[in-house]
Amino acid sequence: MNKKRIQIMISLGIVIFSFLAMIFHFPIFSLFSFLLGGSSLFFLKEQKEEEEEEEISLEETPEHVIEFPKEFDKKKFVKKIFLLYRGIQADFMNFDYDSLMDKLGLEMYQQFHHQMKHLEENGSQAVRRNIELEKFQVSYFKEEPELTKAMVELTVLEDKYTKKLEEPFRLTSSKVRYESSYLLTIVINHKKRIVRKCAYCSAKLHGNPFKCPECDSLLLENTEEWILKDMKLLCSKSYVEKKDE
Repeated sequence: MNKKRIQIMISLGIVIFSFLAMIFHFPIFSLFSFLLGGSSLFFLKEQKEEEEEEEISLEETPEHVIEFPKEFDKKKFVKKIFLLYRGIQADFMNFDYDSLMDKLGLEMYQQFHHQMKHLEENGSQAVRRNIELEKFQVSYFKEEPELTKAMVELTVLEDKYTKKLEEPFRLTSSKVRYESSYLLTIVINHKKRIVRKCAYCSAKLHGNPFKCPECDSLLLENTEEWILKDMKLLCSKSYVEKKDE
């Protein structure tokens, strides 16, 4: 059993003991115990949040290689791209096509759309859960008038497997984890392009719709947030995660 778990159990024990003291009419001792236990739990919660924040700002390419814009928040950038990746995997797993549109470029969306439809037709689900960030490194970053483009190497620990839709999620005490490294190409479009004709069904378009009203194909890319334009799997290895002793 690890040290943090022992600290939590002791704090909970103090809180429970304070309630017992209150029942047996020791109000002063009960109040002191309750405050001590409560503050211990609060401290552990703050400590956990700080550790999670530290985990998110891991490795970056040295500053002299990448020219970031002035006042660029690197820590926020790392967190946002990791959450983008995690959100894409969640949408892919849950067949959330509409949410996925806001996170992907046109070509990437068509690839994900095809894979998701194939899984649905076969009554299967691609499980992507418990994703943790291991490494984050920027290899390219450039800001231009029409778009900002970056390339990052993202390494994550994740549970991934395919199951039947009616099959429950696998819950085991000792489970297989994957360490996967990806090269992500991400962009923010600063200028919304005008589309007059659907590239998929050739329907004429009025205005500047996000999707084609005839074939429901995605026409425009998100212009406000980072979107994924390309994703290449660099390597992936599996191992059995040992449970805490």
